[in-house]
Amino acid sequence: MYQEKMKFSEILLAIFMVGVTLFVIIAIIGSAIFAAQNFTDNEQNVNYQSQHNYDLGQHPIPITFNSNLSNNKKIGLALGGGAAKGLAHIGVLKALDEANIPIDFVAGSSMGALIGAAYVVGIPIDSIEQIALNIEKKDVIRLIDPAIPTTGFINGKKIEDFLLTHLGNKKIEDTQIPFSATAADILTGKQYIINRGELVKAVRTSISIPAVFDPLKYHEITLVDGGLIDPIPMNAVKEMGAEFIIAVNVLTPPDISHEAAEISFINGDSIQSEINGPFSFFQTSDDTNNPNIIQIIQKTVMISQAKIAQFQIDLYKPNLLIEPDTRDINSWDFFNAEEAIELGYSATIKALKEYNRKVNNE
Repeated sequence: MYQEKMKFSEILLAIFMVGVTLFVIIAIIGSAIFAAQNFTDNEQNVNYQSQHNYDLGQHPIPITFNSNLSNNKKIGLALGGGAAKGLAHIGVLKALDEANIPIDFVAGSSMGALIGAAYVVGIPIDSIEQIALNIEKKDVIRLIDPAIPTTGFINGKKIEDFLLTHLGNKKIEDTQIPFSATAADILTGKQYIINRGELVKAVRTSISIPAVFDPLKYHEITLVDGGLIDPIPMNAVKEMGAEFIIAVNVLTPPDISHEAAEISFINGDSIQSEINGPFSFFQTSDDTNNPNIIQIIQKTVMISQAKIAQFQIDLYKPNLLIEPDTRDINSWDFFNAEEAIELGYSATIKALKEYNRKVNNE
């Protein structure tokens, strides 16, 4: 009888954990999709006024990128995943545009695919910026359509329909800048690069978080979020023909200090069985030494992907690496776009300065 009660309590706990996880992820995707929902409206109204007094133009690019520095090679831009951290891509794109850097190819994973798709179809970066700055919480779950949880809790049909309405029935082959999005086979872990066909399908596939969205099928292959195994699609943009790769990594580890890389030895006698009280789920404290359950879920995903991203950077060695320090931006914090965009913008200026200095000294 005791064992049965224990099993029952474990089941309840598991259900609770799944519910919390879904709440966090739905907020992430709902916010991102709401931003995309307004792309067309802002494209038609370029004089849209933000309620925020925010102007990235107050920090003009101090240099002009000389395309000869890359020996006139084709430039590819790899936009990584990172949920709300990916809003930094907006600042990156704005800085690259102001520096007159010609982008020949764009590849995106997850959030990078969403923002990248809007960019390659010609939606002004200023419009994308204004949308991100004016997201309201009441719009977060507008496009969520629950599904019978066989392969995912969200069907995703509303998202697909609305993307089709606002981005149009475009083919990837028809975008202003060649584009690709990444996806992963959830059964084998194999990577797939979507480089032709429906743009909406490509984005929908690349943001399909496993167990949250119903995955999509390609013949007999079950495809999910490309960021699962490919946080920064440098290999994808290289396969597209890029000879000079600009990689944007928004997955800054929680601690990037030198000490964090060192091995630490501790005494097991001092390890405690519980770090928080029974109501820690509801805490809103910023005490990083006592994370609640939502923070633990967030860090679990982000630390893993950040480590993969670092391995990718070491492997592919991009010509220009842009890494906004997004440690203080939560994965679901789509309502702090101003900070994320500024971080992306500032990091791009810094990277361009360092690149020019390096090349001029050679």
